[in-house]
Amino acid sequence: MKLKLIVKLVEKLLGMKDSGDNPRADMYLPERLLALGIVLAVIGIVLGIGFACTLTPWMLPAALVCILIGIAAVMCWKNQTIRILSDETFEYTTFLGKTHVYAFRDITALIQNNDSFTLIVGGNKVHIESMAVLSPRFVELMTDALKKNA
Repeated sequence: MKLKLIVKLVEKLLGMKDSGDNPRADMYLPERLLALGIVLAVIGIVLGIGFACTLTPWMLPAALVCILIGIAAVMCWKNQTIRILSDETFEYTTFLGKTHVYAFRDITALIQNNDSFTLIVGGNKVHIESMAVLSPRFVELMTDALKKNA
């Protein structure tokens, strides 16, 4: 319950629409990544305060690493999405917020990595984390495109 409250608060702070029962995209990262990012950022802040109080040398680099990884996790959760624009095209947003529009007909391969998937679209790579939530419609359109281009 408290996590949902924090998630809603962060969504408001980041200017995101309240998702309610509707998913926020056709591919998005789950709320547990946001929770991890928040926890890491808080740990980093606590370590930074600890360093300021005690001047223990290992606390400063540990604080910086935790804060940076926490910020990266929140950015991934917020930005890394795929939205279907039509039955022919979709929009991919990287974790840095850069958007690209691709055609489903240009999908040539889906490569499974150790911790993620790479969708090859017209010579470009679309990164899909293994923890990502995919809509049935996106999976269907992607699968149909892969069958047509096999």
